[in-house]
Amino acid sequence: MNEAANIAAFGTALQAAFDRFKMEEAIIRARAAQAVEAGKAPRGLAVDDMLERPTRRFLIDPMLRELGWDPGNPGQVTEEARSWAENGDRLYFDYLGLDGQRAPTLLVEAKGADAKTVRPPRGVEVAGRRMAVLVSEALGSLKADAAPSSVLAQWATWLNDLRIYVRSLGVIERKTLQRVVITAGRWLIIFADPISAFVDDGVPASDAIHCYVSLEEIVDAHQEIYRLLARSRLINTLPLTLTLREALGVLSASALMETYRGVVVATRMSGGMRSEYPTRAVYPAVVLLSGGSAWGVVDYNAQPLEEPRDAKLLGEFLSLLANRGDAFEQSVVAAFGRQDLVPSPLAAYPLNVRDPDVEDAFAPASGSTAAMIAATAPLLPQFVRRTKERGANHEFLVITGQTWFYKTAAAFGMPCDFHSFPMARKQGAAGTRGHFERAADTFTVSGDDQHCEHDPLGGLRSSRCHLSPIELHLCCRACVFHDRCWREEDLPRLPCAT
Repeated sequence: MNEAANIAAFGTALQAAFDRFKMEEAIIRARAAQAVEAGKAPRGLAVDDMLERPTRRFLIDPMLRELGWDPGNPGQVTEEARSWAENGDRLYFDYLGLDGQRAPTLLVEAKGADAKTVRPPRGVEVAGRRMAVLVSEALGSLKADAAPSSVLAQWATWLNDLRIYVRSLGVIERKTLQRVVITAGRWLIIFADPISAFVDDGVPASDAIHCYVSLEEIVDAHQEIYRLLARSRLINTLPLTLTLREALGVLSASALMETYRGVVVATRMSGGMRSEYPTRAVYPAVVLLSGGSAWGVVDYNAQPLEEPRDAKLLGEFLSLLANRGDAFEQSVVAAFGRQDLVPSPLAAYPLNVRDPDVEDAFAPASGSTAAMIAATAPLLPQFVRRTKERGANHEFLVITGQTWFYKTAAAFGMPCDFHSFPMARKQGAAGTRGHFERAADTFTVSGDDQHCEHDPLGGLRSSRCHLSPIELHLCCRACVFHDRCWREEDLPRLPCAT
């Protein structure tokens, strides 16, 4: 099944599980009450506590199973993950979802079906967005060692227990933990950024806390919940980029299949608010393919190189980058004992090694503009990927094959009029204004040999340009992806001589 079918099946299974629970609820409650009254329940357990197991069986287990987390498969889910409370007591959490390397990925804490939703003390039930704000404020108070005043005392305890567990994880485990969930089946709260929520200082962003307050709301939001919790989207839990030390700890040398050169490019704005300009830090990366996934091993410990603002200095920058990249590459393959690995060309990079977030779960409607674009757009390898480091909106891993950078010191081929805005305007091909200042997604300017001011060409590039997130105006003839983007029969469509 494709992902669209999986999402539809998830919604159907949720509805069926919830309908079954509603049919059985009266019987479940009666049995729980009888067990307590007859003294057959474990000492100290009330009816609410007795309802936790049926809640898991009827509401939570089916949800996890349809999301790809099978509670009956110990390779996917370990029940009753353990930690220590602040008073020394053992803490037990109900489910810990694991990836293929048994690294913690998803933590689920189950409550009985009658457990109250998040609400203010002495308050009434609130909507999901308000719940998220209350949880965020409570976590901020806990981090400041203050008693939360925004939620019921019971909720303050539950949130603190989750915080203790997440804080107990090691450095690598914190990177692999993707989601934390607390649910009573009837309601569901998903922490999409658990490290920010439970570990980092300050009040976490409430928009990374997703709250669903009823069975009906959970069913209605099944598409969003699937995207947040599906195992297929979370099991590649290692960060896209690793230091060499981190890579040696999690990647098997014998499983390394291919290597490519690349760079991490981090763009930041500098200067005063009225005169901001971008700077670009560039780190050499050795991209390793293993188990159908790619990781960039990055020399984060060294001072990064900065791409020069003056295009005339680009050649010197490329030489420095190549020297540093060569040395780092040798240290990486030596550390893995895999000197047999040599950089592969871009043509060898597999189509199926991709970031799942860029795949749309739904096919475009027949006859729509999106469907027309999809029908004509070639399927391209994914050479440019966001690192997804927190707060790094303009940070990318760029896979460059056997070279160390995606931009060349000069465009190849015959001289071209379209590097310059005045010349392009004279030819009737310029946009409304030229690009004379660098920006986060454009690091060339009018007049550079690497720059392109041919505005209609942007339409041709829209479905094929690998570098569009970081280089909207890079000349195709100054880019190492030129042969990957343009088939030979398409070259005559380029406005410049080739």
